[in-house]
Amino acid sequence: MTLRDRISLTWRYGKGIFLIGAVFNLVCAKFQSDGFSYAFLVDSFIIKAVITALTVYLVMQFRDRDAIFFYINLGLSRRKLLVSVILIDFLALAILMGIMFLLNG
Repeated sequence: MTLRDRISLTWRYGKGIFLIGAVFNLVCAKFQSDGFSYAFLVDSFIIKAVITALTVYLVMQFRDRDAIFFYINLGLSRRKLLVSVILIDFLALAILMGIMFLLNG
């Protein structure tokens, strides 16, 4: 399995988490661009953890139970896919907040 295939499958697995995370990241960036605050920087990561936990819970509850076998048959672990989706989502927030810090800090 190539890297492109893994990226495609990761996107397919975590599309809902990525989209909700992207909306949250853009809202945080907008608030930080209006007026930079170190307290909001910390608060955004704490709120991100809560929203991500809720999103993961809801996605797991409403996902088709048989859909996970598609990834298992490809040799991908559900846990590894979930961890990679969450890490990419938090990394995107960290990069965005870093850019806001460099521009406004």
